[in-house]
Amino acid sequence: MFALFAALLIAADQLTKLWAASTFPLGSVGRYIGLGFYFTYVQNTGAAFGIFQGVNMPLGPFTLNGTSLLGILSATVSLFIFIYIWRNRTTMPRIQQTALTLILAGALGNMIDRFRLSYVIDFIHFNTPFLNFPVFNVADSCVVIGAGLLIISSLFVQPKAEPQSDLDFARAETSEEVKPLTHESQEPVS
Repeated sequence: MFALFAALLIAADQLTKLWAASTFPLGSVGRYIGLGFYFTYVQNTGAAFGIFQGVNMPLGPFTLNGTSLLGILSATVSLFIFIYIWRNRTTMPRIQQTALTLILAGALGNMIDRFRLSYVIDFIHFNTPFLNFPVFNVADSCVVIGAGLLIISSLFVQPKAEPQSDLDFARAETSEEVKPLTHESQEPVS
């Protein structure tokens, strides 16, 4: 079920990015939508808040730029999260599974942009007289919400008990019934 949820979030992220790129001019003052939110289309070659922009790492005859490095990092983290969720899907509390699925979807959504376009499409901008937040997208929102849920769940939610297998149950049952053999002589009862 988590894979379907992740796929839907990735599709929502990619469709909204496609819509923003085809609707708004690059880098212009965005369209105000209310409560301090604007649609402003930008191309982010770095990570959150534009970090790693302009980074180049020589690797033998190749040079990896920050976008490629972040794409590889996103792919690696996504693989580990997917494996972790898959292995623990029956014992993991629902809130933790949801949190990790949100993080997985966000990482994959931005990874797709990095490998396909060499930048990430950002288009949601929160700007008030008191706060000018960097432009972000649906994938970024998934990562932040997922991280918040993960923190909350780690503070307040206990993990589900490991289901006991039939073999473990049988061992536990028989260990109580079987008495150890002793070499003590038994005296005849008179």
